[in-house]
Parts: sequence; structure tokens; C-alpha cells
Amino acid sequence: MKSDTLQYLPLLIFILAAMLLGFIWYQSSSLEKVYLNRIKTEMLVRGKLLKPEISKIMHREDRLKALNKVASAVAENIQTRITIIAPDGSVTYDSSEAAHNMGNHLRRPEIFRAFKGKASSSVRYSSTLSTRMIYSAIPMTINGKTYVLRTAVSIRQIDHILQQARRDILLFGLLVALVTGCLSFYIVRGIIKPIENLKFNAARISAGNLDIKLPIPEKGAIRDLALSLSHMAEQLKNRIGQISVEKKKRDAIFTSMSEGVVALDMEGNIIDLNRAAANLLDLPDNAVGLSFCGVVRNNELQEFVEMVLNDKETMETELVLFTIQESFVRVRGTVMRGIDNILGAVFVLSDITKIKKLENFRRDFIADVSHEIKTPLTAIRGAVETLEEGAIDEKETAHKFMHIITRHTDRLNSLVHDILSLSSLERKTHNEEQDFATIKISGPVSTAIELCREKANSKRIKIDFEDKCPTCKVKGDCQLIEQAIINLIDNAIKYSEDNTRINVKLCSYRKKVIIKVKDNGCGIPPEHLSRLFERFYRVDKARSRKVGGTGLGLAIVKHIAQLHKGSVDVDSHVGEGSTFAIKIPHDQT
Repeated sequence: MKSDTLQYLPLLIFILAAMLLGFIWYQSSSLEKVYLNRIKTEMLVRGKLLKPEISKIMHREDRLKALNKVASAVAENIQTRITIIAPDGSVTYDSSEAAHNMGNHLRRPEIFRAFKGKASSSVRYSSTLSTRMIYSAIPMTINGKTYVLRTAVSIRQIDHILQQARRDILLFGLLVALVTGCLSFYIVRGIIKPIENLKFNAARISAGNLDIKLPIPEKGAIRDLALSLSHMAEQLKNRIGQISVEKKKRDAIFTSMSEGVVALDMEGNIIDLNRAAANLLDLPDNAVGLSFCGVVRNNELQEFVEMVLNDKETMETELVLFTIQESFVRVRGTVMRGIDNILGAVFVLSDITKIKKLENFRRDFIADVSHEIKTPLTAIRGAVETLEEGAIDEKETAHKFMHIITRHTDRLNSLVHDILSLSSLERKTHNEEQDFATIKISGPVSTAIELCREKANSKRIKIDFEDKCPTCKVKGDCQLIEQAIINLIDNAIKYSEDNTRINVKLCSYRKKVIIKVKDNGCGIPPEHLSRLFERFYRVDKARSRKVGGTGLGLAIVKHIAQLHKGSVDVDSHVGEGSTFAIKIPHDQT
């Protein structure tokens, strides 16, 4: 990975080199000015020294010859060009060029200022000598007229020296810039490389890889930074580990709750929910993020949710959900409060369907028991009142009413006995540890048939027994199994016509012992089959009371089968009779 600093390093070196060269060039220009100013001063001094002698020569007749002699001596000693300009700007004399070949010098800067009475100097290129020259001009008076004495010297040598100096300075500057750039590169690279490593590893840490080991430099401030970053990564790893453990615990608790929990934000969107809530409300697995009112089609629940979110208070209600099946639900809504605002609301849904059914069952059971007891009690009370009014003195009438009292007393006794038996079976069913013995199932079946044979003979009904599993064994209570089979055979006798047959069959299928009791009665309509094993449920109430049933016989059969880890079912068609089957698991020992 290339550092941004290294990318801009060539530009930084170029800027530094340019600044260095600019500074050196400025200094060389300043040095050039110093040299030129010094030469200008010397030229003015030379002019002033030559001025008296030149003034004397200009009064002589042989002034040209004398000027040439002086100019030759000056040129030989100090290499200075001498020029005399007349008041009109024409050249009177020049030591390097014929005067008549030279133009008017009146507009030359130093000449112009000298005629104004000021000694001055200037530097410019001489087209006559094809080189740069320094000119110094001073005014002098001859015969009342103002002439200008100009001295000039070539600065070709100075230019050559300055050019050489600048070239040397340029080469030296480039060499310094190159060396500085290389040193800077290696220095910056030595600093940047550990920083790049830290940056790369910090990116890996931010991506979630907390198991990496950061490279620690041996010394320097970067070492402290690396140690701090390594310590931070370790602390972050521990903190994330703790948060992960806490989240797993929360999720486990959240998922295992039997109550449904739904968290919503203030807009009514689902933040989170557990499996119980999804099953209860029949929501999809990806319901998080969806609008609650958009996926739950229940007006009462929607109104309750809006009420909690709007009023921002804890509320509770009970309602009915129609999803896969009808469910009674108790809903409690509580707002979620942050540090300084309300984040949303949490709704806890408790399925109270079983409680409601138990309440309904208890109410119906009490009503049924009251009704079943009321009928014989009314008959007994009526018979007693009749006897008290004098019927007891009439032997035949008294005998008739005493028979009524006896019959209804027996009915009450059977009813109480069945209720106590059912209560005992329910209590045993809730007790997981059952002290059962291993028995041959054919024993209680044969005994039950023999106990019911006398009643069957009274109606000329024949009981056929088919035993296809004579060696089958089950773990159970012999008397309870016998009672269940008696109840089934007794019902078959009650609801079968005279001169018919009842078939009892014992067989085995898929590790279960099956006891079937088939009659040839009128059969049971299909709409009654699902409720046939409920307490006090009768298909034909008038006929049931006529034959003396309590309405608890099949309920007792069901509980005895459940007590033995089994089940009971019925197959019946109107006009074709009914077949009841008790299924109990085999004893595998």
C-alpha cells in the first residue's frame, strides 16, 4: 500500500529545490549589483581624476594628439575607454572608435543626466563593441561651455564570472536537492512503513479480525502508538466477547420464552420478535423491519398497539386471534424509554387458550354434574313426598315408589363413582412415575368379556373374541385396563339391538397392542366423533339416560389409555355400527 506522503514526496522535493534555486539566484543577482555598483563608483572616481588633465588638453591646439596619448596610457593601465561629448551631443573624441563614425549621444541616459549637471552611471549593451559596458559620465566646463567626460569599461569578464558562478550554484543546488530528496525518502519511508503497518492492521481490526498481532517498533513515538493500539484491540476483543456472550444468553432466553415478545419502534415497525410471537401471530421469518399493522391482520390488536404507542402508557387486554386456529391471547404493552426519549414499545403475548378452555370445561362440567344430579334427586324427592302424603300405607304404590328411589340412588352412586374414578385417573396421569407391572394383555380382555357376558345374554347378544396376540405384554394396571374394556363392551351392549353380535379383537401393529370392540348398532354421525370422549357428551341424550349411562364411560376409557401412554379412537358409520380401539405400547423388556 503506497502512502499518500510518499506519493507527494517528489512534488515536495521539487518545491524545496525550486525555492533553494530561487534563493541562490536572488543572492547571485544581489552579488552582481554589489559588484556593478562598486565598479560604477570606481568609474566615477576615474572620471574625476581624469577631468583636470582632460580639461587642460581641450584648450590646446594639438588636443587630439594629446588625448590619444592620455587615452593610450589609461587604456594600457586601467583598460578604460574615454569619450568626450560636445554640448550638442556629438562625439568630440573617443579612444576606441573614430568620432565621426559615432552617432549623437545626447539621448544616452548618463549623458543626458550629466548635461543636467549630475554625475551618473548606467549599464547597457554596446553595439559598437558588441559587449555589455558600464558608462560613467561627469560634466566639465571648457571655454564657458559644458562638455561631458564619459569613461567606460567592459564587464564581459564579470558576466563570465557570474555565469560560471550561477552554473556552479545551479549544479550544486541540484546535487543538494537530489541528496536531500534521497535522504528524505529513506527517512520518510522509515517513518511511514510502521505507520502503514498500523493503518493496515487497524483496518483489519475494524473489519472484525481481532486475533491479529500488531508489529511493535523497537523505539520511538510510533512504538507507543502501536502499544496503545494493540492494547485497544485486546480490550475491544474482550468487550466484544462479553457482549457476544450476553447476546447469546439474551437470545437463548428470548427464544425459549413461551410468551410471545414483539418490540416495535415509534413508527410501528418491528424491531425484534421471538419464535413464540412469530408462531402465535403467524408471521414470516423475515418480519423484522416490516410494519406490524401491515403483517398482522387483527383490528383489535392493531388498535391496542396504536393506543400504547400514542398514550405511552402500560396497558393490558385480552383478545381473540384467528390465524391457523382460534387462540385467546392476553397482551401487555409497555413503552421502551431511552435516556431522554421513548424508543418504542414491547408487547408480551400470552396464549391463554388452554386456560379459557379449562374455564369453559369447568363451567360445563359443573353444569353437567348439576344437571345429572338434579334429575335423580328430583325423582327421589318426588317419590319421598308422595310416600309422606300417604302412599306409604298403600303397599303396591309404596313398593313402586321405593323402586324409583332405589333406581335413582343407584344412578347417583354410579355417577359419583365415575366422577371419583375420572378424578383419580387425572391425578395419576399428571404423575409421571407409574408403578406398573408387566401383564399379558389377553388376561384383562378375557376377564372383561366374562364379566359382561351375563348382561349380553340378557339381550341375547353373543360376544366373539379373536386373539391374534396371545403372548403380547404391556406395562400397566390390570384392573384399569379391564375397566376400560368393560366400559367399551358395556356401551356396545347398551346400543346394540337384541340378537346381534359384538366382536372383540386383540392384535399387534407397529409396536402397539390394539384392543378393538365392534358392535352392530345404529352407528354415530360424523359430526359427533370429535367430541365423543368428552365428559357428559351424549349423541342421543334421551336414549343415554334411558339405558342408564352417566356420560363418563368413554372419558374414563380415554384417560386410562393416556395413563398407559396410549390412545383411543373410534370408527363409525351410521347404520353400520361402531368400532372402538384402545392402543397401548408393547412392553419391550
